[in-house]
Amino acid sequence: MSQDLLRQAADLCNQGQLDSAVALCSEALEREPDNPDINHLLGVIFFRQGKTAAARAPLRRASASPHATAEMQNNYGALLNALGETEAAVEAFKRALALKPDYAWALNNLGVIYRDAKETEAAIDAFRRACAAQPGFVEAEVNLRGAYRELVPAWHFTMMHDRLRNDVYERVIADAVKGKRVLEIGTGAGLLAMMAARAGAKTVVTCEAVIPIAERARTIIAENGLADKITVIGKRSTNLVVGQDLRERAEVLITETFSSNLLDEGVLSAIEHAHQHLLVDKATIIPARASAFGYLIGGDYLQEMFFVGGVKGFNLAKFNDFAPPSLAVPLDSVPHERLSEDVELFAFDFSQKNFPTARVPKTFKATKDGVCAGVAQWIRIDLDSRTSYANKPSAQGGNAHWSHLVYRFPKLVPVKKGDRVQVLALHNRAQIYVDLVES
Repeated sequence: MSQDLLRQAADLCNQGQLDSAVALCSEALEREPDNPDINHLLGVIFFRQGKTAAARAPLRRASASPHATAEMQNNYGALLNALGETEAAVEAFKRALALKPDYAWALNNLGVIYRDAKETEAAIDAFRRACAAQPGFVEAEVNLRGAYRELVPAWHFTMMHDRLRNDVYERVIADAVKGKRVLEIGTGAGLLAMMAARAGAKTVVTCEAVIPIAERARTIIAENGLADKITVIGKRSTNLVVGQDLRERAEVLITETFSSNLLDEGVLSAIEHAHQHLLVDKATIIPARASAFGYLIGGDYLQEMFFVGGVKGFNLAKFNDFAPPSLAVPLDSVPHERLSEDVELFAFDFSQKNFPTARVPKTFKATKDGVCAGVAQWIRIDLDSRTSYANKPSAQGGNAHWSHLVYRFPKLVPVKKGDRVQVLALHNRAQIYVDLVES
């Protein structure tokens, strides 16, 4: 009799008559309180109605049954995740997959938890498996594309289309690598490694810390007919071992692990480690040097980006304490006033084998009257003694794929032509900071 009620309740649920379906499930449970199918349907209906607290008990009973199905475990996991109990939800999804390893919904739901926890590689693996298990599974396909975006920010594509960057790297690589053992740090799509192989490098080893990217680079390299010349290692460069990952120390190091801030992709520690463990003495480093430059910046538009004062007759100035200390700003297209000449903030010669932290006072001389909001930063990469590549702000734009940074002063600083503004430039090996020295 209870099975007849279950079938009727299921039909009502499919027709959208949820309250009637709940009534039949409740009647059936009076006769068979531990029936997993009835408990499961009732819990699912409550979940669909947004009654997550009410859904918990019947879904728990269903999942605890020795006859629980993968679907029951999956739906209990979905409820637990909605209630914020992610660890218990993961265990429920894993129980579902133990019963049915190719259960696409459980894989997708597990991937969502990994994605939200910023465990991007685990999320991608789960979403890939879900898509393979159920072709055309739209939710999993959308989630996979979203996880790929987390893994590979959009600026990668701008970088790969940066013609000036590609031209200068190709030219300098061609001059340096013929017959040499090459190590590249930061594989990405494999572009620079393939340039080196095509230019006649004896061997090319390239490393990539993000495993899905390393896997895709191998595919791209193979499709371009260079798999026999390039070895892709799915590791950070600081985990590479000569004799294991590289047969011998490399004679040329190539990298383009630079950010708009210059340092926050870990380039200094990577180059230090390479000198000590992976490169021959006096190895060629491409690029040879990198520098950060700055100038005083102002203008009404910049002021409004960083500071607030009177609005609609109200004084909001106390909110300025929450303004960001720095911000990426595309200065080629953002109106602003340049209030000084460029000053070199830091320069790093990559033939050096150690890069200690630094705190350096810098002086900017105002070239015009204005109100200074902070210091704008741009960077220059010297690939060799003759070839440079930079993103110096220009009204014509198109200099490089990097953005510019503006380091905000704690207050607006009025300046007149000839005034000197003192700042402190500092780096902790992973980040550059610039701040006003107040008199």
